[in-house]
Amino acid sequence: MEYGIELRPVTPADLPALRRWRNSDAVRLQMQDTGHITPRGQRQWFERIAQSQSQWHRVVWCRGERAGYVNLKGGRDAPLSGQAEVDAGLYLGNSRIRHPMLAVAAALAQLDCAFEQLHVERIRTSVRRHNESALRLNLQLGYRVAEQDDEWVSMTLNGAEYQQARGLLRRFFR
Repeated sequence: MEYGIELRPVTPADLPALRRWRNSDAVRLQMQDTGHITPRGQRQWFERIAQSQSQWHRVVWCRGERAGYVNLKGGRDAPLSGQAEVDAGLYLGNSRIRHPMLAVAAALAQLDCAFEQLHVERIRTSVRRHNESALRLNLQLGYRVAEQDDEWVSMTLNGAEYQQARGLLRRFFR
């Protein structure tokens, strides 16, 4: 358990909490798809991701409670490992576990897995332009702005940039 958290694969027991968090305005309005997730839609999503080789979905656990969600999504349906570029996503849940470093811990664990276990070359993420906390976090993690428009900021991160940024952030978890 690195960074005081654990990343566990999504299970059917996690689905109600993930849906409740994902449908909350605080999370939903930051997504590209801002629609509400139905129980049926979520079951279909879970069945799809359970069979996919190109996606990695984890629930963030802290102090024995669900605290958030992270994912990595590759291109096509090729195995995620070794892909040149994958998308990353993260959100914290509305749980009793709240501390300022929880998002940092979740992102570090996610990116460690991406670069060290899955050996991806580059991570891509998109953040709503007004989501200042997510933009600030991603810049601290070493992401660079690739492009932006009136609504979205697209950011990328490679392994070398991440290793440099991680060295500065890990000191908070020792």
